[in-house]
Amino acid sequence: MCPARHRSGRVSGWRGPLLAAAVSAVFGVVIHEAGPVIPVQVAMVGLGVGLIGAAFMLAWAADAGEAVFSGGLVLAVVALVTVLPEFIIEIRFAFIQATELVTANLTGATRLLLTGAAVLPLFILLIARTRGGQDVAMLRLAENRRLELGILLITSVFASQIAIRGNLTALDAIVLLGLYVLYARRVQGSHHEQPAVVGVGAGLLSLPEGYRRPAIAGMIVFAGAVVILIANPFADALLATGASLGIDPYLLIQSVVPMATESPEFIVVAVLVANHRPAQGLALFLASSVSQWTLGMALLPLAYLAGGGGVSMPLAAREQLELAFTISLTLFVTAALATLRPQRSDAILVFSVFLAQLIYPTVLVRVAAAFVLLVFALDLLFARRRLIRPLLRAAWGRRRS
Repeated sequence: MCPARHRSGRVSGWRGPLLAAAVSAVFGVVIHEAGPVIPVQVAMVGLGVGLIGAAFMLAWAADAGEAVFSGGLVLAVVALVTVLPEFIIEIRFAFIQATELVTANLTGATRLLLTGAAVLPLFILLIARTRGGQDVAMLRLAENRRLELGILLITSVFASQIAIRGNLTALDAIVLLGLYVLYARRVQGSHHEQPAVVGVGAGLLSLPEGYRRPAIAGMIVFAGAVVILIANPFADALLATGASLGIDPYLLIQSVVPMATESPEFIVVAVLVANHRPAQGLALFLASSVSQWTLGMALLPLAYLAGGGGVSMPLAAREQLELAFTISLTLFVTAALATLRPQRSDAILVFSVFLAQLIYPTVLVRVAAAFVLLVFALDLLFARRRLIRPLLRAAWGRRRS
């Protein structure tokens, strides 16, 4: 852990953003408590502001917690905390048997995280050019990050049979939960890097030692309670607003909600890149993607069963297509990062495909995007077939001390 004096240059002015996020979170709770007296469009905006404020607090507290609470498991916990808003919404739709929406948030959030991981080299190039050509630290993932890539590879291959079969069962949930437990037990930090704590997170670490852990834990509890309280009302208000405007509910849940709830994570990564720590930002993207693919998907059939459904949750044809597209994206990003050195050409391809399907969310574009990514993914995996074994060994092999 870095002493406070080494962080003095990054600590100033952190209380203002923290106060703004806390006020936003409280504002969302007030809007929620006001209930039906507020028009649904206004409630959607107010609840969204509250959810984003709480998500920022979770991201900052998790960021600081990486330095305060030692151990390799911290990265998995950080990633889990930052995707908490998505988990709440996904589980709720499965519990109320809204199977037509159950995978919308899962696929949307996972694609956003993986696209962020893939396009990070382009963002680094942009930062370098805005600094007048100043060179940015070479982006290379630590050897330990093969674990996330290995888990993503295994999970995406396993999920292929779910997309083909058209249902998600309790047995699938057990396998996915097992993969998450395996990941959580094996995850390690990067030995050569100090905790990537900047901004508000660094400010929290500048507090007296006796106040750090209570402050961080208190932020997580408060922000988590706000997320649990207003995440589902925000989704309902968003759906009601979209219905009044004639917008497809699936696209709203898949696109708008992840963009709101994942914004703190993207800002944290942007700050890390600006502070010459892009590899740690990329590691956070990958860890969050693992949480979504394993724990997030595993909880869906269990919530469906708890809500009165059977042991098998059906997936409509549209959901099969969305899942297949997400699998193709995961395979390509995994293959692209297998060398641990992201390439800008791969980033351009992912960004182009992601942007195209976002602007033209039609079935034809989705099928074409999934096909293109799958072809390139298989080509990369074959060309880099010698790198697949280290990925699988990181996930299944004997753990090195």
